[in-house]
Amino acid sequence: MISRRASGVEASGIRRMFELVSSMEDPINLSIGQAHFDVPEPVKAAAVGAIRDDVSRYTVTQGLPELNDAVLARLAERHGYTGDESLITCGVSGGLMLGFMGLLDPGDEILVPDPYFTMYPVLASMCSGVPVSYDVYPGQPLRAEDLAPLVTERTRAILINSPSNPTGRTLTADELSAVGRLAAAHDLTVISDEIYDEFVYDGPHVSAIGHVPDDRLLVLGGWSKTYGMPGWRLGWAVGPEELVDAMRRMQQFSFVCAPSLVQVAGLAAFDVDMSKEIADYRGKRDRILAGLAEHYEVASPGGSFYMFPQLPPGFDGDGFLEKALERRLLIVPGKAFSARDTHFRLSFAAEDDVLDRGIEALRAIAEDAARG
Repeated sequence: MISRRASGVEASGIRRMFELVSSMEDPINLSIGQAHFDVPEPVKAAAVGAIRDDVSRYTVTQGLPELNDAVLARLAERHGYTGDESLITCGVSGGLMLGFMGLLDPGDEILVPDPYFTMYPVLASMCSGVPVSYDVYPGQPLRAEDLAPLVTERTRAILINSPSNPTGRTLTADELSAVGRLAAAHDLTVISDEIYDEFVYDGPHVSAIGHVPDDRLLVLGGWSKTYGMPGWRLGWAVGPEELVDAMRRMQQFSFVCAPSLVQVAGLAAFDVDMSKEIADYRGKRDRILAGLAEHYEVASPGGSFYMFPQLPPGFDGDGFLEKALERRLLIVPGKAFSARDTHFRLSFAAEDDVLDRGIEALRAIAEDAARG
């Protein structure tokens, strides 16, 4: 009854955590990838005002002109972006789907990082493409000479994500330039998912803009993480005119447009200073790292609000999750994000007391394992 496309899609391991949260008493939830703070009051007020002003009709497919102008101005100011083609999307997820559909014909290949956000390979397959993974585990530099052997005559694009979900890794200017050289040499489009661009802790955010040629670069970003509004579904895309125009036409016959009142709120969000929240998350990162240092091997995440510790000796992902659940701790096994089963993801987007309980539980699991 259902299509082969739908039959090949399995439920996300992350979504299982949503179900467990509802069934557990007082869980220690370090699994869910959404900021724990509330939407800023000026953004709420803008949304309420839009409702009261009856901003309830469709906008033009590409989104409010003033919002597109604000996105382009922000990128020009921060990264020197010179393009003028943009599209307001239904979250970065909507932008990814439109971008994949605009680039991939059946059987075309796209290079996807491993570890990856769970949507990446599934969405590529849903769009009739073939995901081909490349290694971005901590300690593995991203070099053009390592990526080049993966490129075939069917390769159309390379996807990058910095800061990363699930590892928190941030790509350097040299690594991004290597991706740009690869794209130019093999006529590829680079899709750069930069939804966590504000959550950078050890220096300024390094965008793919300026390191990958503009005519080969589709950049995706949004409001969900920075302003604590993932359920509002608002993102943006900038890139080459031909590709953005194709995405705009496909949005017209799929998502139609991003939610109108949320677009008004998104415009107001750009005037809100989130530096306090970002500094708070830097402290949370350091809190977790210090708490786990004696028991787990983990690379310090340069951004996002995730880290990707290595499993203790003797554990696979399922076994570790079982021990975690015994202590009411929710994490996500690394195999939900990777072909390997050697790590797990935790989110530090939580109150400090929850983080402390999580640290205590993780330390106890490692200590019990060490005692045999």
